[in-house]
Amino acid sequence: MKQIIMYRINFRQRRVMAKISAGILLAVLISACKRERIGQPSTDGQAPAAITSATAAPTPGGAVISYQLPNETDISYVLCEYTNDEGVKKVTRSSVYQSSVKVEGLGTMAPVNYSLYLVDHSENRSQAYSGTFVPLEPALQTVLKTIKITPDFSGVLFSWINETKELLGFFLYAVNDQGKWEEQGLSFSSKPDDVRALRGFDTTSRRFGVRITDRFGHTTDTLVTTAAPLFEKMLDKKKFTDGYLAGDNNTNYNNRPLSNVWDGKTDVIWHTIPTAGFIMPETFTIDLGVSALLSRLVLWNRLDYSYSQHNPRFFEVWGSNTLSHARTDDYWKTDAWKSEWTQLGDFEEIKPSGLPLGQTTNEDKAAETAGFEFILKPGAGKMRYLRFVVKETWGKTAAIHFAELSLFGNDAIN
Repeated sequence: MKQIIMYRINFRQRRVMAKISAGILLAVLISACKRERIGQPSTDGQAPAAITSATAAPTPGGAVISYQLPNETDISYVLCEYTNDEGVKKVTRSSVYQSSVKVEGLGTMAPVNYSLYLVDHSENRSQAYSGTFVPLEPALQTVLKTIKITPDFSGVLFSWINETKELLGFFLYAVNDQGKWEEQGLSFSSKPDDVRALRGFDTTSRRFGVRITDRFGHTTDTLVTTAAPLFEKMLDKKKFTDGYLAGDNNTNYNNRPLSNVWDGKTDVIWHTIPTAGFIMPETFTIDLGVSALLSRLVLWNRLDYSYSQHNPRFFEVWGSNTLSHARTDDYWKTDAWKSEWTQLGDFEEIKPSGLPLGQTTNEDKAAETAGFEFILKPGAGKMRYLRFVVKETWGKTAAIHFAELSLFGNDAIN
């Protein structure tokens, strides 16, 4: 009898608990219905309020249009419509978390009419806010005005200033021996000032040209000049010697001395001793054996360690025609020598693909196999001694290795 009573009590308790649970669940559902909706609201046909004022700040080939958003909660983005200089209708958008929209890619300085719309999550547009701006001169036109084409060894140098650092392409041209124009290559640059060389010509006067293109497909007229290239030759490596100055790292690891970089072989390297106690920046010096006007150098890496380990990545080249102190003088261990020498270049080996360490493409390997060309400072005068300052290797190591080095210019020796 007692067992039956206990069973009935437990059964009643369960019924009570079930009712309580159902009540709690109902309360939760009711509470949830009162909360704000999370996510995109349901579509409607009501347009948001319009933007009432905006200011356009002209930029090269465009403008930055600033505005204030109205007090709206249902906003998706801001839409800007305008017509470019070719009569094509263009659209650009800006997030509601921004207070401006950017217009770019215009090729002239003609007035541009634009309209701003506020767009909600239902794609309803507000009424338009209309305005006008006149873009500044496009970067490619501004850069074209700064280009200088000057005679150089076996060709010409193209130099320019690009203050906006816009990525531009430079088509280089030359008239061949038959009097016909030929495209010699396309080079891209976004540096604030840069230079490119066009070589492979004799000293006969001929016409050279350059034309600029940008990422929007605009192109300039071709700038043309007539120039007579200077005589150039590869300097005789048999005259090169180790120009050791105090503080230089000319150590020799596993019988691979500095002289290997002028033996004419790209499969034989110079390799310093990793544990010799040197730290970057490190120097080494070459005596060219002659005084020469220098135009450029070509450096070949150790190819079985492509863009890695001890191959130089960042380095400077300094030149002098005389030595003011004994080679073993501690003077060379300080930076005092730089006040007497001429910096001929501050260089970086460029990996075409830009991939991280350990990853290379066929284009990367082709560039490395061909050797890296670096243009030396023109008009620096005759040089006999070159001191290299290696600031960093590809592997950020304490040692240096590379395969070959060639110097070009005119030593007045036929």
